[in-house]
Amino acid sequence: MVGHDNAYRVQRADSLVRDLRQLTIGRSDYKVAEAIATKFGNAPPPYWGSAYPKENCAARDHLESCAFIIAMNDSPIERLWLKHPSLPHLGVRDWRGSVVIIVGNGVVNHYSFSVWYESSNGQQRGFGTRESEDLPKYERVQARISDSYSVERNGASGTGFGLQSSLTPAATEVERSRASHFAFACLAQRQGCGEICEVMPDAWLDFYEKRGRLDVETYGSAYLFCSEPPK
Repeated sequence: MVGHDNAYRVQRADSLVRDLRQLTIGRSDYKVAEAIATKFGNAPPPYWGSAYPKENCAARDHLESCAFIIAMNDSPIERLWLKHPSLPHLGVRDWRGSVVIIVGNGVVNHYSFSVWYESSNGQQRGFGTRESEDLPKYERVQARISDSYSVERNGASGTGFGLQSSLTPAATEVERSRASHFAFACLAQRQGCGEICEVMPDAWLDFYEKRGRLDVETYGSAYLFCSEPPK
């Protein structure tokens, strides 16, 4: 049962991200976003048993500008943990992830997902992507690959690091392919996932060449997010 649950959650995450990629910023309407949320289920309210806030599209009286929030790793076992946090997690890969789809003026203007996991070397690592009309403007660490594609580093040395690829509607097919190349399968494997370069190899390499190399030279190999630098 545990092995089946691990595989189910990864298949769910992969399928959910594929559906996200079909959204068109500024053109896909509320019903398209709602169909994705209906297919995969809205994440429960912040506090179990409470009502959804009006900012959440799942609320009956939601605001016109609202967000759908979907749990990527939802499963029968995961829901059991939410109700009973003290239950042991024996044999179940412990990772978390969520999708956010923001709707304003009747159309999708942002979507994103993020996943956080404990790597096989014991580090907290994250990966994800987002698309909106503009690239992030206020990220502390950003590799701006082009006017339509960038990669950001988030997190901190005490809590773990993650990389996020960002796109705008003007991104090319090559940029979309590189920003959206993720390897989810390791989340279900016994040894778990390794470093970030293994789960989002193309975006990691783009980040390294534009910004990460400098981080490694300045702060050391802990900022490489890979077992070895690219050749």
